[in-house]
Formats: sequence, structure tokens, C-alpha cells
Amino acid sequence: MTIKFKSPYRHRSVVPGLPAPSEYSALLDEITANGWYSNFGPLVRRLELGLLGAFGRPTECCVSCSSATTGLSAALLAADVTGAVLVPAFTFAASLGAIRAAGMTPVVVDVDPESWVIDNDLLHQALTETGARAAMLVAPFGIAYDWTKEIATCREHGAAVIIDNAAGLGGPRAPHGNGENIFEVFSMHATKPFAIGEGGAIFASLKSDMPLRAALNFGLASYQNAHGPFWGFNGKMSELHAAVGLAQLARFDRIVRHRQAYVRRYLARLATYSNLRYPLDSKAAPWQLFPILMPTPQIAERFVATAANEGLEIRRYYRPSLSDWPSTRIFSPCRVAEDLAERMCALPIRSAEPDADLVMKIVFEALDVALD
Repeated sequence: MTIKFKSPYRHRSVVPGLPAPSEYSALLDEITANGWYSNFGPLVRRLELGLLGAFGRPTECCVSCSSATTGLSAALLAADVTGAVLVPAFTFAASLGAIRAAGMTPVVVDVDPESWVIDNDLLHQALTETGARAAMLVAPFGIAYDWTKEIATCREHGAAVIIDNAAGLGGPRAPHGNGENIFEVFSMHATKPFAIGEGGAIFASLKSDMPLRAALNFGLASYQNAHGPFWGFNGKMSELHAAVGLAQLARFDRIVRHRQAYVRRYLARLATYSNLRYPLDSKAAPWQLFPILMPTPQIAERFVATAANEGLEIRRYYRPSLSDWPSTRIFSPCRVAEDLAERMCALPIRSAEPDADLVMKIVFEALDVALD
């Protein structure tokens, strides 16, 4: 029996942009000939080298994983930390889940109202008072951010840095200085710009290559090489997903150019509105979605409802704030993140989809109604 999914929207917020099977069918034949389907096989290694060449640095390794969430957990294990891990309140729930999955305790910290990233003063205070040995720094919406201050704060406290940049693969990356115990994790989920269906990539210092692979493979490699981590889980990427990734890598420059061009169209139209906040640099991300901060929660609700009446899905990120999740330890009140979560809307991005012009039209008609 064939099961078909039918979206309640004529225009979904995210349209997965995977390569056609014909673009990687030869690689599937190669997998069959090799008889190697998982466990860091030849296509996985080829994809890692390709990603490293396209987006990495000579001082880094690139380790693939089954998802960005498993990548975050593996990075925490590879950093050899235990106990509390700081995480910003304004992020997707996967950041929280990855810390818990690694056997550690998330401690939620409020964010800066301008940058939307973890507040550096609170980061310093929380590291001091909790004794946390790691901090997860989240790049909201995959927007490039210079982490120099935050990394310096973590270094001062001897804390590892895990950068959750799930939506940012293919965007600019800020330098990290001495990269030991600094990990940057990206997603290749079907909804992301670099879409392969499901998967992730971890960029870290060369020294972290084996510990990351051990964490993603039940800790087995650590026992063979006498260094940690000494436990882990199955978080490896399959050869099948790597085949899709190699095909995606070959065409990804064009995808990013199209998505950034769509953002430039947004920016040109948004310039006529005086009461909205949004990123101004079209090249700051590969753009899974484009965030706009509404003046009030009520206007945000009206905008979403008006667009839905025209068949367009508008998503709300990151809602609710992690500070509102049950059984979560909060360092201090997270008023900024809670306010952002109630007012933030994420506009759809199109590459070359047939509905690109119509989506743009519906967005601005709904904005006019919501702001009236």
C-alpha cells in the first residue's frame, strides 16, 4: 500500500531540495560493488574530504554523522566533559536533547536582544557559578557570527565550545583561533539548504578526529587506541546518505546563490517597513528560512494566520523558549529569549521552485494585513 503525505498548505514553509536519484545512481552501484554500507565507508570519507575542502580549514577534520543532534552529543563526549553544559534559551529543542543524550545536564542561559546569541556576560557568570565544563553556542538560523568574545570567555573558564550551527552549512565561518576543544556542528536534514535527507557534519581540530569517530561508534575505537571517549552510540552516516551528499556538494554553490538572491528580494521589499527587525546581509547564511521579528506577539499571530488563509505556511522559531520546556534547569530568568520566541517568524526561502514569486507575493500581502 502506498501512503501519500498531503500538506495542509499549498505552499510549505520548506521545500526539500535534494538531488535527483539520477545524480547519484552511479554511486549507489559503487556501494553495491563495495558491499560497504556504513561504518565510515569510502563514500562517507569522500564526502568528508569534499566538505572539508569546500567549507573547512587545513587545521580541521570533518567527521560525518547521522544527524546534527548526534553530532552535538558526539562533540560533547569527544570534549571529555561531564556534568553541566550551558545552552542558550533561544534555540531549537534539539540543542537541549543532544546534551541530555550525552548524559549531561543542560543549564539554560538567556540571550542578547540584538544578536540573539547567548549573552556573554551571563555566559561568564554562569560558567563561574555552575562550574560547567562546556558551553553550546548556537548560531540562530545559521547566520554567521563572530564568536571571538564567547570563545575567550569559555577559554578563561577552561570550558569546551560546541557551536550548534545546524542551518549554516555553506555560509561564512568565523575564525576560531586555537581550535582545540572547539567543535562546529552542521545539519544536512531534508529541510536544510545542504539537504541529503538526514545527516550532519562536525568540524573540529585534527586532534578530535578519532575521539569523534569513537563517540559515534559505541566508543570502540577508543579502546583500540587507548584514549577516550570510552563509551558512545551509533551515530554514523550511511553510505547511502553520503551518495546523496556527494551529488548535493556538486551543485551546492548554485543553490546558495539562488537562496541568497531570494533574500535580497526580501530585503528590498522589507526596507519599506519601519517596525520590523531582520538580518541585513544576504550573504550571512545559506538561508534555510529568513527570520523577521514582529513588533508584538499579536501581530506575529495575525501574520501567520493571514498567510495560512492563502495556503502559505509560516513557521515560528524558536518557540517555545527552552526556558519554558519542562524539567529544565534555568540559570536565570530568560525574558529576552521568551520575548523573541513569541515575536519571531521565519519566512520561506525558495531556490528555483515554481511558486517562488507567488510565495513572495503572499508574504507581503499578509504582512500588510498584519501590520495594518
